[in-house]
Amino acid sequence: MKNKINLTIILTIGLALILACGNADSNQPNMNTVPGSATDAAPVAVKAVDITKEYDENELAADAKYKGNTLSVTGKVSEIAEVMGSYQVDLEGFKKSGINLLSVKCTFAESEKGNIAKLKKGQMATLTGTGGGKTMNLYVGLNECKIK
Repeated sequence: MKNKINLTIILTIGLALILACGNADSNQPNMNTVPGSATDAAPVAVKAVDITKEYDENELAADAKYKGNTLSVTGKVSEIAEVMGSYQVDLEGFKKSGINLLSVKCTFAESEKGNIAKLKKGQMATLTGTGGGKTMNLYVGLNECKIK
């Protein structure tokens, strides 16, 4: 009986580790891109409305196009926040029946705090960072962002 309990505990911990490792890659850059292409090339310019619509229509195709690449995304600022020490700015995505389904969530280093403080909700902004893909069907991530 004691061996069954120990085996159950070990299997449960192993399964939890496997699941955690599988989810850890979801925000990693696309390693299928040509080495040096994302950093050496000019950023891919895209509107927040367009990239969110592409992710809504086909996440796999959008990942192949954007994830891991340097993007320059333009859109209307909808949120400015500090969440658990992380500075974030959201850009409005496309709307269905007047409802904003996806946004672009840009994450910044603390060194960008002064520039973020100059933004206002409703203004247009262009943010440049690394495409991180879609997260939990809520937003399209953009990492290591700078305000252009």
